[in-house]
Amino acid sequence: MKKLLLFGALISINLGASAQIIDDNKVRFDYIQLPNIVIDESYDTYEVIVEHGYQQANQDSILLNEARQKLAMDAYEAELAWYKRSIDSIERSYLTQMADWEIRTNKGETQANGQPLTQPTSPMYPSAPIYPEAIVSNLHSELNETTVINATDLQGFSKGANGAKITINVPPIQDISIKETKKGTGSSTKYTYHAYYRLPIELTVETPSQGILMKLRILEDQKSYKIGEYKSKYEYQREMIDRKVTFNADLERHARTQALNIANSYLNDEIAYPVKTRVAELYQVKRHKNYDYSDVTTAYTYTIQAVELVKSDKYRSSALDAINKAISAWEVIMEESNPSENKARINDKITAMIQCNLAELYLWKADFNQAELQLNLAIANGGKFKRHAEDEKPFLANQKKRWDATH
Repeated sequence: MKKLLLFGALISINLGASAQIIDDNKVRFDYIQLPNIVIDESYDTYEVIVEHGYQQANQDSILLNEARQKLAMDAYEAELAWYKRSIDSIERSYLTQMADWEIRTNKGETQANGQPLTQPTSPMYPSAPIYPEAIVSNLHSELNETTVINATDLQGFSKGANGAKITINVPPIQDISIKETKKGTGSSTKYTYHAYYRLPIELTVETPSQGILMKLRILEDQKSYKIGEYKSKYEYQREMIDRKVTFNADLERHARTQALNIANSYLNDEIAYPVKTRVAELYQVKRHKNYDYSDVTTAYTYTIQAVELVKSDKYRSSALDAINKAISAWEVIMEESNPSENKARINDKITAMIQCNLAELYLWKADFNQAELQLNLAIANGGKFKRHAEDEKPFLANQKKRWDATH
């Protein structure tokens, strides 16, 4: 039994020594992302138009507060009139009693026991109505248009007239609520407070010749703003007394900054040509006891050189020769592919490795059918490259969609 175990171990060690060692390299390179919605290439400028949607909410608040103020004043004046009538009535009754007492006293009338007549006591008067305080409108602060314009940076275009027009409408901040979270016990207790809110942004993109290309509302979901952490909830309540004048403005400033940054990212993702960084997994054979893989190393070097050129222009034309050179080098090696023979130089593992590398090259050549074919072949071969190929499919589909939109 011991001999069998030793023999099995020796076989395992021998196979491990002769197996190909794969280098899995995460290669970073830049590329120009194509848009989903294409602005005619005759337009290379854009201007930003700011609409102050929150101003209508301010106007509504002012009108509402004026109506409330009028109702409060009407109620006060009605109470004041009642109060004056009540005072007159009480005074009249009291003076009547005093007159009767004085007349009877002057006549010499006394009580039954001979004591002087009791003078009527002073009356109790109702409290006067309180003049209503002015209702202060909690208005949304005015938005500086320069802030919006500066926050909008459409990559691949320059700011100027006679090009695309981007209209950004900023509505009022909505649905504000404060939530408390308590963590810990004893001396480690902490209370954390967040303000939750919504601040959608309305975007319209149009050109003189194409008309409206985009008209939508984004950021409908709830966002949060951290107010702070406190050892006691009463510390928070005390602080909010001091911050009640500035809190809404602070929250609004934060919300608008975040919303405009997200809107800018959205616009760049949909209609611009931003420079993105791709982290691609590219493979080569590190070493093997019995086989020479210098041709694989050469093809891998060509691949690295090719992908480093894709950033040169948005349609990757400058990289095309290098991409084709790398593809040709891999295809020559693939002529030797023998997936059914585990001990072959280009066995199933090396074949799938090369198919993954080829898929990356075909993607940047915009030959998406071939890229998908290579990924499917790698999936069919199984092993570690099946996971790689499946993970790459969403990126491939996204790039194909953008390429089709621009061609």
